Amino acid sequence: MRKILLCSLLLCGLLCGCRAEPDWETVDDDAVLQVSAMVEPPYVITYGVPDDASMEPLSAKNRSLYVGENGDYEIFSDALSAASLDDAIRQVSGFGETDLSVLETTRFGLPEYRFAWASSSDEGEYVSQASLVKDGDYYYALVFSVRQGLGGKYDDCAEAVFSSFGLYGDESF
Repeated sequence: MRKILLCSLLLCGLLCGCRAEPDWETVDDDAVLQVSAMVEPPYVITYGVPDDASMEPLSAKNRSLYVGENGDYEIFSDALSAASLDDAIRQVSGFGETDLSVLETTRFGLPEYRFAWASSSDEGEYVSQASLVKDGDYYYALVFSVRQGLGGKYDDCAEAVFSSFGLYGDESF
């Protein structure tokens, strides 16, 4: 009996002396955090649309696409979550910031970036111009694309669309 009691006390002593110390590890990475897709952008893009443009259905809530008569032009808007200006420009145009001439201005007291590029699609060759307005983690994009070869036929239309570009936020809390 004494042996069992002595063994039990030794076993308890051994078990009580064991403490698990956590191994702490520090990670020093340059992590880029993306805004969650679940978070809604604080503003909605507004702009004027010509009478001959028809709205095309898109699946994303913050995107819209209008196509002009005969598909001569397209007006596209989107609220983008991007880690950098280069990332936002790539999402809009497919080109990097260093591949394009980007003009930086301000709109509504926020940074605005304007640029243009040419591209091809199944519908043909297009010349596009874009305006990106940055607010926090979001870039608000408005793109006007016109079929190549139509010259200046839609210059006034594009100017009117960009002039009416605005951001609307629900101010009722």
